[in-house]
Amino acid sequence: MFSVDFLPQSTERLTLRRFIDLDLDLFLSYRQDPQVAQFQSWSIPSHDEARSFISEMNTAAIGIPGEWFQIAIAHRQSNLLLGDIGMQPYLEDPGMVEIGFTLSRESQGKGYAKEAVQALIDSLFDLGRIHKIVGITDRRNEPSARLLRRLGMKLVASAEVEFRGELCVEQTFELDKKDWLFSQAG
Repeated sequence: MFSVDFLPQSTERLTLRRFIDLDLDLFLSYRQDPQVAQFQSWSIPSHDEARSFISEMNTAAIGIPGEWFQIAIAHRQSNLLLGDIGMQPYLEDPGMVEIGFTLSRESQGKGYAKEAVQALIDSLFDLGRIHKIVGITDRRNEPSARLLRRLGMKLVASAEVEFRGELCVEQTFELDKKDWLFSQAG
C-alpha cells in the first residue's frame, strides 16, 4: 500500500488526484466514447456503474498488489476531469507496476498524457520499492506506443492475442528504474 499523501500531485498544467462526485459526467463522456474505448480493456460503463466506480476510487487504498487503482487527471486551473491513469502493482512482484491511461478525445494531442504519466512514473520510482513500470498496448494504438517510447520505455515483447473477439498484437513496454535514474541524471 502507498501512503495516504501519494495523491494529490501537481504538474505544471495538471493535478493527479482521487476521483470526486463532480467527475461523473465527464468520466461518462469519455468512457462511453467508442473511439476512446477502442483499445481499452475496460467495458463501457452505465451511469450507475460509473457512479459506483467513482465512489469506490474515492476511498480505495492505493497500491494493493493485484488490484487496479484509477487516478483522475484533472486540469490544474479548473479541476475539470481530462482522463485517468490506472496502475496495478503485480501480485507476484509488487515492485513492478503496470500502468494504463485514458484521455477524453478533446484532451488528446496536447501533451497531457505525457505530463501525467511522467509525473506518475517519477512518483512511483521515488517510492524506492518500485523497480519496473510496465505498459501494454495494442500495436494498432500507435499514439500510446509512441508515448510509451517517449517516456523511455522499451518494447520487450509482442504477442498475438484475442481482444474483443478479434486477433491483435499486444505490445509490452517496460521501464527499469536504473534506466530512469540514468535518464534523469543526463
